[in-house]
Amino acid sequence: MSSHKSRIAAWCAAGIMAGLGVALASRFVRAAGPESAATRLQRVEDRQEIEELFTAYGATLDRRDFDAFGRLFAADALYAGGPGEPVKGRPAIQSLLEKQITSNPSHLPTPDFHLFFNPSIQVDGDQATATSKGAYLIPDVTNNGARIVFFVSYEDKLIRHDGHWLFARRDIHSGIPAPPAK
Repeated sequence: MSSHKSRIAAWCAAGIMAGLGVALASRFVRAAGPESAATRLQRVEDRQEIEELFTAYGATLDRRDFDAFGRLFAADALYAGGPGEPVKGRPAIQSLLEKQITSNPSHLPTPDFHLFFNPSIQVDGDQATATSKGAYLIPDVTNNGARIVFFVSYEDKLIRHDGHWLFARRDIHSGIPAPPAK
């Protein structure tokens, strides 16, 4: 093939590749257009609202606002990991935590604080799953500071109901102190 024909073939090939690149790029730009950006933004907003739900879980307990605490759960939610069998339903979950916290069977000093951290959240439409860690702190009068009473891991199933994220199921697993050996 002559060098002139080679150059023409190379230009044609380059033109085809450039055209193909433009076609692929325009397809990608359409895919990443406003709808995709809106979907990504919604996922970020959902994650942020779920993190706020985790914060509200501890804050409502710290304030002893058990009515607000109960509203963090779906009507038929399941709460597992406390003493005894899992508890089902918003009123039962609210009652369980109110009894546990107000009775203070270990006679722990107040004020106490619930913390959450290390969330991992996967959103799928109006449902989500999440794992996170939690700790319960009380005053340490000896050192004039705070000490961790317990450390837990949470496994959550969440649902969006009337535009807000709620716990559908919350499983709590002991961390520190470690459960007794069997």
